[in-house]
Amino acid sequence: MSELPSKPMRYFIAIAATAVAFTTRFLLKTVLGDVAPLLMFTLSVVVSAWYGGLDSGLLATALGALLGDYFFIQPFYSLRFYAERTEEVLFLGIGISISILSQARLSLLAKRQQLLDSERDARRAAEDARKAAEDARKAAEDANRLKDEFLCAVSHELRTPLTAINGWALMLRAGRLDAAQSARALENIVRNAKSQNQLINDLLDASRIIASKMRLDVAPLKLGSVIEAAVETVRPVAEAKGIRLSAMLDPAVDTMYGDAERLQQVVWNLLSNAVKFSPTGGRVEVRLERADSHVEIVVTDNGRGIKPGFLPYVFEHFRQEDSGTNRRHGGLGLGLAIVRHIVELHGGTVSVASEGLGKGATFTVALPIAWGRAVWLDESRDKAAGGRLAPENQPSLVGVRALVVDDDADARELIVMILAKGGAGARTAVSAAEALAACEECRPDVLIADIGMPGEDGYLLMEKLRAREKARGGHIPAIALTAYARQEDRLRALSVGYEYYVPKPVDPAELLAVVASMTNRIGKDEEF
Repeated sequence: MSELPSKPMRYFIAIAATAVAFTTRFLLKTVLGDVAPLLMFTLSVVVSAWYGGLDSGLLATALGALLGDYFFIQPFYSLRFYAERTEEVLFLGIGISISILSQARLSLLAKRQQLLDSERDARRAAEDARKAAEDARKAAEDANRLKDEFLCAVSHELRTPLTAINGWALMLRAGRLDAAQSARALENIVRNAKSQNQLINDLLDASRIIASKMRLDVAPLKLGSVIEAAVETVRPVAEAKGIRLSAMLDPAVDTMYGDAERLQQVVWNLLSNAVKFSPTGGRVEVRLERADSHVEIVVTDNGRGIKPGFLPYVFEHFRQEDSGTNRRHGGLGLGLAIVRHIVELHGGTVSVASEGLGKGATFTVALPIAWGRAVWLDESRDKAAGGRLAPENQPSLVGVRALVVDDDADARELIVMILAKGGAGARTAVSAAEALAACEECRPDVLIADIGMPGEDGYLLMEKLRAREKARGGHIPAIALTAYARQEDRLRALSVGYEYYVPKPVDPAELLAVVASMTNRIGKDEEF
């Protein structure tokens, strides 16, 4: 018995047991006479106290004493209790003792039950903890496996274009290629360099997402134009595979707010995946549709499709349905995770549907039209500081004097050659101290400095240069040209005094445009 009955139930037990005892003794009155008048009531006390505890036992004792004295002890039918009546005194003593002992028994049973419950709860908690630890161990093993697979994929994906770049470059240096082969070699080097740059950008985007530091540059945009730009970027690859790429854009979609570059990245990722997983001669379609208060971008293909069991993991980081060494398609498993994060930053959602392997897939991006007006932005990219400038006509930098600061000889040589092609003269420095001395010796029109240098880095160089200018007057426009391409690196570079921030690998046309913009295409007659 784990707990006592309720008080009414305990009283009911006492009354019922006493009634049964009274009835039995009354029926046996002709047989027993006045012998053992309280014996049956003693049994009722035992039953009441056993099930009801102290209260029930004492009530049965009192009722038994009254009924026994009135009906079965002479003189009959009168209540006259005398201390000399030994049988009544013994009955009361026995009844009280039985009640107290039964109450103690029930209390011990209750404590025992509590201990058993505590032990059961402890066992259950231990089992839950064991299961949680097992789940955590499995999760850690899965995470470790995913990490190993991802690192293998990174190594493979980075080495693949690097192998092509290195191989073609060695053959060009050896002079073993004719003109046509040399052109093909250069084309392969450029294509693989772009591929490697895209991989690095995906890794940086994934890092920004994990650190919650990806930001948007929100402005009015025509979503149809954004989609058309992404389609034209992917079209050459689709045509090479014989895939029919079509776009159906609803002209009724109004101007909306968003980051055009990031949204183009979303569409490009979805189209690239569709083309990559579609068979030769397949079909890929992108549609732009208006749906109430939002617009939908729908990308559909008739490719290999997605297993139902993998659909919940499609947009997770580092997840790939085909992740073995014998996989048919490359990639790091980051593109769709980046897509989801960019879409969510725009206040939208992205979903995927597939009927299974061999039945294609459909990705749907839903974007609210009025989102951009109320969006909260921690920071927007400064187009003048970090935007891509790609003029159609290369600017003339004849007479412009530049100081190039970089501890890497190959990087210095490349920048000097790019500037020379634009008509600018360049002087080089390999350290911050040498750069400051060069600025003292002959003031350049523009300073192009790397950030990561031994000893004093590019940040310290700019801090010293700006402090010197503050004391002496004058100002040298400065460009940070660096492989540190995180958002916080750009902000720090701008905060210490750089006017422009250009991440490596540098686009020659962009660098020439930035230099031209900063120098206002000023020509200088004297040599530098």
